Amino acid sequence: LRKGASLCLVGLGSTVHEVVDAAALLAEQGLSVGVLSLSSIRPCDRSALADELKAYPLVVTAEEHNINGGAGSLVAEVIAEYGLSTSLKRLGIQDGGYAVAGDRASTRQHHQIDANGIAQVAKQFLDEQGLR
Repeated sequence: LRKGASLCLVGLGSTVHEVVDAAALLAEQGLSVGVLSLSSIRPCDRSALADELKAYPLVVTAEEHNINGGAGSLVAEVIAEYGLSTSLKRLGIQDGGYAVAGDRASTRQHHQIDANGIAQVAKQFLDEQGLR
């Protein structure tokens, strides 16, 4: 959906608009990040996904469920299988955690899968890797 420089934000389904909004927030701060929308986990053209991801040293995935077995896991598998030198952070409900009860906006905020949370994690990731 958008090309960037040092980091790519990846969303699946209902979180795509959150990563698009996060990229816009980051752009307002002078950061150029890519945005990738996964249409599904299966089927997935892994080779095409690898071609997109290889342009970025850092990737952040966001999904509205457990981080295992979803978009983050798919991206991790592609990074490993294609030998990409890409670092990954997966956002969603952490293993052993549970979704809090509440409306969608507050739940996403709690798990940092809203635009502000994703942007904050992305900035921290860029700082940790010395890319900002």
